[in-house]
Amino acid sequence: MNRSEQEVVRDIQRGDHEAFAELVHTYQRRLFGLVMMMVRESAGAEEVTQDAFVRAYTHIDTFEGHRPFYPWLASIAVRLAQNWLRSHGRTARREGTALEQVAEPGINPVALTTLIADQRSRRLWQTVASLSSGERTAVVLYYRDQMAVRDIASALCVSSGTIKTLLFRARRHLRERLHEIQETSR
Repeated sequence: MNRSEQEVVRDIQRGDHEAFAELVHTYQRRLFGLVMMMVRESAGAEEVTQDAFVRAYTHIDTFEGHRPFYPWLASIAVRLAQNWLRSHGRTARREGTALEQVAEPGINPVALTTLIADQRSRRLWQTVASLSSGERTAVVLYYRDQMAVRDIASALCVSSGTIKTLLFRARRHLRERLHEIQETSR
């Protein structure tokens, strides 16, 4: 985005409806990724993401322009995703996916290093996906989206202490699961 986020929001609040497209373009993929980690269904994630942008647009006048836009948008999306999960009877579903193993003879060392880093990253995020809904959401918002604990707490309508506990438990679970994966791959 060439203009500052605050300028774009100010323009939208003044009636420039086209300016909202800039925010959608900037945050659409990031928000979809967050929602997808929660609802685990592409069609549901698309629905919730679209609803979050619609809700943000209709309530843009309540946004405080001195704060970053993404945490506010993410809090809307998290609440909508939680509602979607409740309405679809999937509040604590856990899934694990098999790791894709990619190996080709004759890979150059740089490509091999990149492949190993990609596999480690993929393994980590697949392990994150196996966490409980609350832990998974807290991890994604804190580590991937770099939201502050207080902003996550606000988005999830819980205390900062609850978020800290969720992050503590998530780190412990991740450490245990990644250790198990490492042991079984030896």
